[in-house]
Amino acid sequence: MMRLPLPALGLNRALGATAIAFSVVAVWPWLFPPVPAIRPLAAPAASAPALTLAPLPPLATFAAIVERPLFSPSRRPPPGAAGLLGASIESRYRLIGIVATGPKKKAFVAEGARHFEIAKGDTLDGWAVSEIGRDRVRLTSSAGEATLKLLPAAEEAPKKP
Repeated sequence: MMRLPLPALGLNRALGATAIAFSVVAVWPWLFPPVPAIRPLAAPAASAPALTLAPLPPLATFAAIVERPLFSPSRRPPPGAAGLLGASIESRYRLIGIVATGPKKKAFVAEGARHFEIAKGDTLDGWAVSEIGRDRVRLTSSAGEATLKLLPAAEEAPKKP
């Protein structure tokens, strides 16, 4: 057997001890996980204002997006899309009734399950109610004019469950 000189043997022992020390340091977090410091929770501020969402701007505000669509190579709306803003309010809202008490008239409008009561001069999604007739409500905005018509019971769209 060959004997190693004393300095080489000491170096091997030093390197072995260093490797064991690094192994212990590497395994230490799994053997003894750190205990998180327990801090008392801060009491919520009593005067913190409730978060509120800002109302959405009227649909007419986005007219430029419809007039010059971003993903169309010609930046022109597809044929048949003209009047999209004026027709959208008519397809979104449904006139379900009109009540007249003397000179005052009110209209009842539905958007899905939500119902609204509007009168002349009120606004609905940025559209001003300019006239309430016997069977229709006329709405005006900067995008144009729209009319919600009262449909007879047989022509009403079926209700969604």
